[in-house]
Amino acid sequence: MRYAVSLGLMALFLYWAFRDIDAEALWAAMQQASPMWLGIIVLTTLVTIVLRAWRWLVLMRPFTTSVTIWEASQALALCYGANFFLPRSGEALRVVSLKWRHSMSMGSTAATVVVERIIDMVWLTLFVGISVLFLRTRIEVAFPWLGPWVGSAVLVALAACVAVLTLLTLVSIFRDRALEVVRRMMRPLPPRISSTVVDALGKFAHGLEALHTPSAYVEILVSSVLLNAGYILLIYEGFIAFGFHTDYNLGAMEALVIMAISSLGIVAPVPGGTGPYHFLFSQSLLLLFAVPAAAALACATTVHALANLLYLGLSGPALLLLRRRRRRE
Repeated sequence: MRYAVSLGLMALFLYWAFRDIDAEALWAAMQQASPMWLGIIVLTTLVTIVLRAWRWLVLMRPFTTSVTIWEASQALALCYGANFFLPRSGEALRVVSLKWRHSMSMGSTAATVVVERIIDMVWLTLFVGISVLFLRTRIEVAFPWLGPWVGSAVLVALAACVAVLTLLTLVSIFRDRALEVVRRMMRPLPPRISSTVVDALGKFAHGLEALHTPSAYVEILVSSVLLNAGYILLIYEGFIAFGFHTDYNLGAMEALVIMAISSLGIVAPVPGGTGPYHFLFSQSLLLLFAVPAAAALACATTVHALANLLYLGLSGPALLLLRRRRRRE
């Protein structure tokens, strides 16, 4: 049922994105893209995978040093490939892949994934906030359904993310006390159930240790800055590929705005962000920066397709390598 709803949302947003778009005009606009810059987009996408793998390794370092950046990158490729077919399934798959490779605690690894996603939400909220400050009037006119409350919503979302990170940090620092509280709460339950729950929470808390490791803060910050700079660069490279940087004077700030708004589509529970990403990306270019509808959708479709084709191309070999290793063992 949930998957049917996901597919329904994808179809609805694709309809909204492609309705009233002339197919010939769309194809003509896509043909205008520079092959060289499309290749550069692919290379930049590869770099973002490595940067995310680096940040993930930093989060895992307190409880394992056996995972290489190559293995983490392979796990991320599996994650992205799986998310294209089944939303959110990739997060579980990358945890399982490291379990198969190194017999790592799934609870501890899952904790790092949770922390990483919260960090992503903090950055996304910041970028949406910057976009609102930069183009508040235009955004309210272009997207009236956002209403005047969008600024307050950004602040609430940011505060919520920071609060959750703070809570997780406190749990990590006071892990033994937190587990003792859980044990007391679980006493009415059968010992087998209570011990299983406490053990799982203990492993999860162990995976949070990077949050109170000062030496990790710099690496997490630097890798996050570079990663998000890479995502903004991907959009700007898309502008250059289609000539938007000269025809419509779109620069890095405009790329940041499009990245922030279109990323809301990636967060949506649909396969690979397909549909919401196209709609938000193209409509933002059209309504905020007066890029013609066909050209805007051509850029959105091309950037999205290049990333997902790369993810699928990498996830296949990564899965084969993982299966081969499992058979050897």
